[in-house]
Amino acid sequence: MYNGYTVIDAHAHIFPDKIAGKATDGISEFYDIPMSHQGNVHELFASGDKVGIDGYLVCSAATHPSQTKAINHYIELVCKQYQQCIGFATIHPYSESMLSEMEKILKLQFKGIKLHPDFQQFDIDDRKVYSLYEMIEDSGLPILMHMGDPNKTHSLPSRLVKVLDDFPKLKVIAAHLGGYQRWNEAIEVLKPSERLKFDTSSSLSFMPPEKAVDFIRKYGVENCFFGVDFPMWDHKEELDRFFKLDLTDTENKKILSENFIEWIRKS
Repeated sequence: MYNGYTVIDAHAHIFPDKIAGKATDGISEFYDIPMSHQGNVHELFASGDKVGIDGYLVCSAATHPSQTKAINHYIELVCKQYQQCIGFATIHPYSESMLSEMEKILKLQFKGIKLHPDFQQFDIDDRKVYSLYEMIEDSGLPILMHMGDPNKTHSLPSRLVKVLDDFPKLKVIAAHLGGYQRWNEAIEVLKPSERLKFDTSSSLSFMPPEKAVDFIRKYGVENCFFGVDFPMWDHKEELDRFFKLDLTDTENKKILSENFIEWIRKS
């Protein structure tokens, strides 16, 4: 707990020790942002334990179909070893073995799917990806979808709108308050609902507190989850940013853990 609040980090990336340094450097280079940590599970806990993080949504994105099996095996092992971890599997939208991969994901009881359109190089609304959405919708699992980029258009908020219209039962967490560096578009077109939620990761450090509060309340406090985007940010620093929002006690409780716990239990 942190300052009396149960805290769930609903957005953390982890990698096996042998590739964590390379993977973290790749993220840093892609976004031209220095990383606060190396992305392995030991540093995740070291960062989170300092402030009493109670749980973590852990994930990683396969940038090539051949990586899917190894990544999901790693996330599975971490979640078995550490009960505070909630695993989201990866799947590549252009994989030729999506059906068998999805069957294994369901068998291993992952709690959701992580997709990163910019890393995986697909447009969210590409019709070639629709067969994957059909499988995920049928499974009932939510997608943690990376959203937004200042220089690329794969993950535009408007693209997600099309997909949500075409898949009326698909559940999505729109990361980064709906669109990293695309926040104004996101708030205009993304309409929160029981199946569309948002996390705060990689957002609070880029906007003044009053703007973040405005976004959170327009989306609805009940529709927002706290996320850190580890290893990019440190848990203490991100919690400091969150509490500078000066939300009410009830709002803090909902965003820091209650919303996510309730929603993931229903998924």
